[in-house]
This record gives sequence, structure tokens and C-alpha cells, in this order.
Amino acid sequence: MLLNGLNLTDDEKLFQKSVEVLRGVLSRPSLFPVTSQRVTRNCAILSGLAEKIAANENRLATMMVQQTHRPLTACLTEVRRSVQTLGKTRDAAHRLCEPRAYDFSDALLGGHAAMSQRFTYAPLFAITPFNFPLNLTLHKIAPAVALGLPFVCKPPLQSLELFSLVNDWLAESGADQDAYAFYFAGNEGVAKALERLPAPLISFTGSRKVGFELKQKYWDRKLILELGSTAACLICNDVPKWELERLSQDIARSAFGNSGQSCISLQHLLLENEICDDFVSHLKHTASAMARSRDPMSPDTVSGPLVGRAAFEKSMNLLNQALECGAQVWSAGEHNPTEHHLAPTIVMYPALNAKTLDQIALTREEAFSPIVCIHRIQNTVSTEKISEFVQKFDSNIHASIFTYQNKRAKQFYELLPARTVLWNEIPSWRADDMPYGGLGLTWSGGHLQNAGLLGDEGPYQTMMELTAERLFVLP
Repeated sequence: MLLNGLNLTDDEKLFQKSVEVLRGVLSRPSLFPVTSQRVTRNCAILSGLAEKIAANENRLATMMVQQTHRPLTACLTEVRRSVQTLGKTRDAAHRLCEPRAYDFSDALLGGHAAMSQRFTYAPLFAITPFNFPLNLTLHKIAPAVALGLPFVCKPPLQSLELFSLVNDWLAESGADQDAYAFYFAGNEGVAKALERLPAPLISFTGSRKVGFELKQKYWDRKLILELGSTAACLICNDVPKWELERLSQDIARSAFGNSGQSCISLQHLLLENEICDDFVSHLKHTASAMARSRDPMSPDTVSGPLVGRAAFEKSMNLLNQALECGAQVWSAGEHNPTEHHLAPTIVMYPALNAKTLDQIALTREEAFSPIVCIHRIQNTVSTEKISEFVQKFDSNIHASIFTYQNKRAKQFYELLPARTVLWNEIPSWRADDMPYGGLGLTWSGGHLQNAGLLGDEGPYQTMMELTAERLFVLP
């Protein structure tokens, strides 16, 4: 079902009625074995939903452009990825059905054999972001549907029309309408609802500030938090100069594509000294070409408007603060505050030192806009030192290295506490069935760093989070 609670928070009686409906969903039985029969029945719902989404590709993409102002090409790609996410979830759910056998015949207290199976154990309350509204929401709710788990989902406010369709399509595909709800409410309404609802399992994608507030407040509940990162990329001086122009196009797509509104959008680019000037020249040329098309409905647009005025003002404040700290700021065109359009922008960091890094807010704060920070690295700096330097950015979901030295790529992978290190690939690359997220809280420089995720994501990994292994010891 779909509940529009946007205007209810000031009316206690109406708000309480809405909460009671959500309570009914979350109070449904949620302790089930993950069996092949159950999963097969539930995955038929995902197949039906995938068919509906695929058949309405252009309609959904156009709807998302109107709602989020993202480029049409990015929205079309998201719709296609959403169909793939549903298929990968079906495959992962069947893998989860396989029982495990244990041999405890040598136990000192007497031998036994045992078998185990995974069980769902709690209903899901999911909170999803605006930047990929359909696909990232499906990453949370499709595993719940496959497992037969009741859920409440709070989608982004801009997507009411989109999830009205998804709500109807789930019902048409055979989902029990009393076992799920899409709840549209502002931050205050969601906070009030969580305080009153039996929601022991919360999955949230959004800002670190809100994520850690949830963790502090609901420490006694299971939380799955995807809180973004400041993705980094190192380009080594062994990359031939004739490759730099082509590579600059890939890097520009990673930094400026989707207007930089992705948690694995490239934010920090480290360039070794020999190639730095040439690469920045190519990157500026590519960014200038990208800036010529701004209309999100145009198939040529890569970097369109930001989602709203608040996002634009945050980006401008970050750029102005970097200027005050001695950075050089270059933009590929004029910014347009009326249309919330920030032109692709390059921030050249001043000479590297700890004081400079700490002063500039872009060092750790996620820009979530088409901004890339350039750091010049001297050729004499070791991979170990570069890895220590990258850790200052909290780049804990994805990081990249471009080099033809196998040993150096492996060193970077082993030393850097990122969940995924990509070799000769941009950090914004993602497959929808890959394990995804940060490393939780990491220890660096004598203190704990915040990280991008507590819990795990990806279709199979999400279902592992939503279930628990139960053991049956045999006589």
C-alpha cells in the first residue's frame, strides 16, 4: 500500500492513524525459514515487477528526469539496472536456500551431526535516497520481497508518482498488499514514526550525519547504514601520455556524471608529477565539452542540474571555503543558481601538508556535486605513503588505481582500507550484484574514522543481513 503522510505530522489524530497502518505491516509474522518453495513463490513477484519496469522504461526514465533533474541517459541506465537488480536478487535468493551440514562427531561432550538453515527474523524499515530512487530502493526491498519479509519503505519525497506505480505493480505481480507499505513523509514525520513503530531492522542510505544519529538513538536495533564516501583515484606516471586524453574522458564521467550525485562519484584525483599538467589540461578540455549541454532531457547531457537549491548552495560554500584556504578553483562554465546548475569544477589543492588538508572541508566532506579535487604527487612518494594519504579522504567504499605495475596495484589494494579497489577502472563503476559498502569504523592515524557502511549491501549480502543462521542439532 502507499501512504502519503506529508501533511499529517501537524495533525496528531491523522498521523496516529497512519502509524497504526504501518504498525499493522510491521507486526505481521516475520519468522520464516528460507526454503526453496517459499523463495520460488516470492521470486515470481520480482519477475512480474521486472517485466512491468522493462515495459515502461521510457516512461519511468522521463518521470525520474522530471522529479530529480538528472540527465535522461542516467535515468534510462538506472531503469535497466533496476531490472537487472531484480534478476540478481532472484538468483541470490535461491542460493540462500541451500542448507548446511555440520559434523560435530568429535565434540568432547558427545558427538552429534547438525544442519542449519537461514531464517528471516524481523520486518524491515527502509529509508532510501533521491539520487538513484528506483534502483537503490529495489536494492533494499527486492531482497525483502524474495524472502517474504514484511517491509515499510520511505522513498525520496520527489518520487511519489514513481512509487505509486511500483506499489500497484507489486500488487499486480502477486504481492500481499497488507505486507508492505510505501510511506511518504518528511524527516520529522519519519523520525516520529520510528519512535512509535516496532522497527527492529532499519536500513538507511543517506548522509553520515543522519546515519550516525540513527545509530546513536537506535543502538538496540539492527541497522544497515550506507553513508557515502569521497572516492579517490590514483593515476601513476607509468600510464603512457598517449592514453591520457582517453583516460580523462573516463575520469570526467566518473567525477561529473549524474552531476556528481553518487556515493562513489570521483572526488579526489591523485596525479603523479610527470603526468599531472598534461592530464589536467585534457580534463579541462573534456569538462568544457560536457558543460555545453545542460538540458537534462537531452541525450548529450552528462552533468545536469543538482537536485535542489540546498545542494547548490552547499557546493558553492565548499568551493568558496577551498578558495579561502589557498586552493585554485576552475569551472567549465558559469554556475546557474536559478536552475541549481553547477558547472563541472576542478579544485587544485595547494602543496600537500597536513594543515592544508585539515583546513579544506572538501578533504573529508562528500561534495555530492560535479567537483573533483586534484592532488599533485611527487614521483618519489611510495605507495605506502600514498595509501596513508588517501585514507585522509574517508574513501572507504571505492578507490581506483591506474598503473601498469602489477606489484604497485596489489600494494594499493592491500594497504588501502577501501571495500573495493578497482585497477585501471574508474571508482564509479559498479555491478549491481557485487558486495557493496564501506568497512565500518576503521583505525587510522591513532583514531577511529567514520566509514561508509555498517552492515552489508548487494542482493546476496543484503539477504544475509535480513536473515540469521539457525542450527538444528540431530540426535
